[in-house]
Amino acid sequence: MQGLVNFCPLLDYVAEIAAPGGFQLVDVGCSGGIDRPWRRLRRVLRAIGIDPDVAEIARLKNREKHPGVTYLNAFASIAADHPFAIPRRGKPDLDRNPWSRLSTPRYIELVYPKEKQVGEQEKRSANLWREAQLADPKSPVIVPDSLKSSGITGLDFLKIDVDGKDFEILQSFDRALTDLKVLGVGVEVRFWGSHENTDGTFHNVDRFLKAHGFELFNLTVRRYSTGALPSRFIGRAPGATEMGRVHQGDAMYARDLGSALHDDFAKSLRAEKILNLVVIFAVFDLPDCAAEILVKFRSLLEARWDVERMLDLLTAQADLDWSYRPGSYRRRLERFELRPREFLSTKNPLPRIARACRRGYLRWRGRMQLLRLEREG
Repeated sequence: MQGLVNFCPLLDYVAEIAAPGGFQLVDVGCSGGIDRPWRRLRRVLRAIGIDPDVAEIARLKNREKHPGVTYLNAFASIAADHPFAIPRRGKPDLDRNPWSRLSTPRYIELVYPKEKQVGEQEKRSANLWREAQLADPKSPVIVPDSLKSSGITGLDFLKIDVDGKDFEILQSFDRALTDLKVLGVGVEVRFWGSHENTDGTFHNVDRFLKAHGFELFNLTVRRYSTGALPSRFIGRAPGATEMGRVHQGDAMYARDLGSALHDDFAKSLRAEKILNLVVIFAVFDLPDCAAEILVKFRSLLEARWDVERMLDLLTAQADLDWSYRPGSYRRRLERFELRPREFLSTKNPLPRIARACRRGYLRWRGRMQLLRLEREG
């Protein structure tokens, strides 16, 4: 999933102070493994990965060293009698899908013809589902029901990325989002589709999650060029391109506990859950939102943890400073209050481009621009 950052010094501190198994993550569509930033929580992390790819789940199980991470080989789905599933019957899964007209599938046809045998790594990187052995689609798992049967009563972050039925799986959590007190949701969204309210378009995902008490905090955009005029791929595998129409992206929603609108929900949370929301914001490179939660709930949190130190660590993340400097948060606030003009943008784009490259926001084009600017002095 896009939007997460590796430089997040707060995670190392939380890994020391929080209780083992205190952060629960569910990753639906876990091909490639649990995202690395979450693993920085070490003993605090408990994660369940779900994916239908038989070989990929076997690979992940074989290499997994974390005792709190487990995997399930299955398709995730929604109950046939669910109020959302009934009006979906008979409707196309991907209405108005432009995929066949894009340059990415044409590349796959040229490089990976059907008669060619490809390795497991290529299957994953190129999304060659036709080559993969998949779990039995007639025996899907209803994830909220599976969590309940496993005795899981709380969930901090839910990630869904299955290249198709993301919205249906999200709908299966309609009650569980509240029952499990889910704090954050990361879901792949698409910017094309129909006007139907059951279609998995971005506007429907946004409306659903806002109705359940979530707000949009981060959104990435991936462009795909048409086959009529192919553009260069962003990565080393066929996928998003440097130019083209907006096609899909990753959206991160969270409980906006900084707003008074959600004070009632906040009152139902223990200090550990408040801390986990801080972690989610930090992992998604929103140290300002994480700091807002720490400041608002300081009286609840500082009885057990060093809130000032956490604020300093978030300031280090915001400044991209690799060192921990006590008092940096207070100094930053004082600087803003006394010399606010220093926070105006500089005409020199070099610092901004360098920050974006280090955080993974810019790929080769941004890095080449950075090198050119550095050479020019």
